[in-house]
Amino acid sequence: MSRITLIAAAISLSILATGCGTIQNATNKVTQKAKSFIVKGDKAEKVTPPEATAEKLAQEARQDYTTVLPQPDVDVTPASPVPAYTPPADTASEIPAADRSVESAVAPTPDTPLARNLGGEWQIVLVGTNEIDRDEDMPYIVFDPSASSFYANNGCNTLNGMYTLDGKDDITFHNVLSTMRLCPDTTFDNEINVIISDNATTHLRMSDVGKETFIDFLTEGGKTLMRMRRGNLDFLNGNWDVVSIAGISEMQVPADIFFDLGELKLHGNTGCNYINGNIYLDHRRSNAVDFSNMITTRMACPYNDQQTAMLVALEQTESAISDGADRVMFLDANGRNVMTLKRAANQNPEE
Repeated sequence: MSRITLIAAAISLSILATGCGTIQNATNKVTQKAKSFIVKGDKAEKVTPPEATAEKLAQEARQDYTTVLPQPDVDVTPASPVPAYTPPADTASEIPAADRSVESAVAPTPDTPLARNLGGEWQIVLVGTNEIDRDEDMPYIVFDPSASSFYANNGCNTLNGMYTLDGKDDITFHNVLSTMRLCPDTTFDNEINVIISDNATTHLRMSDVGKETFIDFLTEGGKTLMRMRRGNLDFLNGNWDVVSIAGISEMQVPADIFFDLGELKLHGNTGCNYINGNIYLDHRRSNAVDFSNMITTRMACPYNDQQTAMLVALEQTESAISDGADRVMFLDANGRNVMTLKRAANQNPEE
């Protein structure tokens, strides 16, 4: 009897424990569900959990953004490839006229006597009816055939540019630039500017008179507009050995001088020191030449009397004459020979 009672009691306790667990689970579910409602007055409304609310707001935001900024229609067709650049066949036709004139200005000059003798410095001695004779600021033109360029001075302002010379000895100036000084004492500068101006073409005529060469700028009717003059001292170009010097009986050591009439410079050696100086060609006297601004090194040497005599002779020189072969004499104002030169061995006059 007691055994049956014990078994019944155990079963009752087991049922009671299971019922309590079930009741607790049910209570938790009711409690959890109750948390989803809030009482307002006598009504209960459902409360959305925070996580659900955030997700809902994000979805609504995405929907609103899509509505406000709709996706545009995009053409996804691939673009055609860009063709490669091909330069025109005749690029010269694309050059402006002004630039073509520059291109032609560097063309080779024709082989005429005038073209062969045009290079170097020329004094302008006549403009219109005005003969020009000045001690200073003498107008001049320097032609450089190798570059078809020139620079000049009209007695007031400096000009430079390009030029072309054809086979008929017609000269045309291009790209002429000039300084803009005002010189009230110069009356012929504007006349020179008209002749040496952009695209101005003039016929040239060369003539030799004695030991001088002239080139005239002519009108179509043959009237002289301007005249250039140059003494024929080209024979002086090159390297020379000094043979004798006035004031000394004989050369003690070798001495030499190099003359560059294109640059109007001289360089030499007295047998002791090096010398440098400037060459001036006087347009008013035949074969006139002066040497100035002589500079020497200052090395001491035992042949000082030869060096002094050489420098004095160069300062006294006022003209140069040639024997037509390989010797040159420098003369002073009285025509006295102050120095004799002999062309250096293996030296051509053009070098």
